Amino acid sequence: MWAPNIVPMTAPPTLGQPGDRLGVWCLDRPLAPAPSGHWWRASHSKSGQAVLVLLYADPRDAGAVLLRMAGSVGQPWNHPDIAWPLDSGVNALNQPYVVMPCLGGQPLVAALGDASLRRRLEWVMQLCELLLLAQQEGLSLVELDPSLLWVGPQQQLRLHGLALVPEHAGALQMGSLQGHIARAAQALQSPQAVPGAAGTPADQAYRVGRLMAWLVTGRWGTDGHEASSLAPSQTLLQWLTLRDEAREALGDLLRRTAAEDPAERPADLVVLGEAIESWLDDAGSVGSGAVPLDALPSSSPAPAPAPAPAPRLSPAPTELADPPSGRGASTRPRAPSRSRSGSRSTRRPPAPPAVEPSSEVARRIGLALALIVGAAALVAGLWSWWR
Repeated sequence: MWAPNIVPMTAPPTLGQPGDRLGVWCLDRPLAPAPSGHWWRASHSKSGQAVLVLLYADPRDAGAVLLRMAGSVGQPWNHPDIAWPLDSGVNALNQPYVVMPCLGGQPLVAALGDASLRRRLEWVMQLCELLLLAQQEGLSLVELDPSLLWVGPQQQLRLHGLALVPEHAGALQMGSLQGHIARAAQALQSPQAVPGAAGTPADQAYRVGRLMAWLVTGRWGTDGHEASSLAPSQTLLQWLTLRDEAREALGDLLRRTAAEDPAERPADLVVLGEAIESWLDDAGSVGSGAVPLDALPSSSPAPAPAPAPAPRLSPAPTELADPPSGRGASTRPRAPSRSRSGSRSTRRPPAPPAVEPSSEVARRIGLALALIVGAAALVAGLWSWWR
């Protein structure tokens, strides 16, 4: 059985400083680290146009960024969850950068800490859908850098389309540059793919499958290839609490997606997406620990349940309430409805206030009448004494 080997994430230090100039762009404030470098909020020095900038940490990625921009096709079609590059260049330290339009949300790495196992697998399914839409437009993914994946305000996966190139495009050559891919994407590259060229449908499924292994287990596939700077920020304890058959089925899927032999892998993104959906349908919740697939990752044990209250002499009315849903809750969180659009979970409305027993109501009415009669007698006595 394949057990995960979690490697804690070591985020790169913040690159650049507020006010740094990158061509006509000015860095405003840092957003979040990414496997390739750091995301910034920036603006145009003349027009003030707000943009996002990914500043790469390794100068060796300059060739890959230059080739991706040279092979880009502008904005071939509009999609709310796909953004197309606006500009690129290198700074004074020869670190490359790419300029993207503003997308709502946050980088995928920053969203991992609040993502359940179900949510992470839904992101993989949504990535399959985005890439299939790109294929319908005649585009294919040259490389898969997790830095270019974002999570939107509705928990939907978003893609910065820097590496989307026309289908059947060969490896672009510019002088001595040929076949360069970003260093953060190399661990996801299919052994059969030509570096820098649009791959086959099986190559696409291999890249997405390796990304899925990272999101689920914290490492790239099964061959021991690990990169500490690319591991998720928190581990998924759900992996250890899955039922044996569910864990074995998911491990088998991860093994097949990372197989060296293309015949053993999912044939394309459609087959991969259907396999993930089938596993989610069959897995349900985990067995031994009763922690659902929608539970948030946590490195601390759940608090012990509070002791039961002492029995009361008279029966008390029961009030229905939603269980707590925070990290420190001792009850399981409510599972969101699984949807490829990334819809959030809904909470049931609060129950109406319970009706008190009739005996209790009668007792309270009698007490009120007794108080009224006593007050009236006291007032009459005081009036007689005053006269």
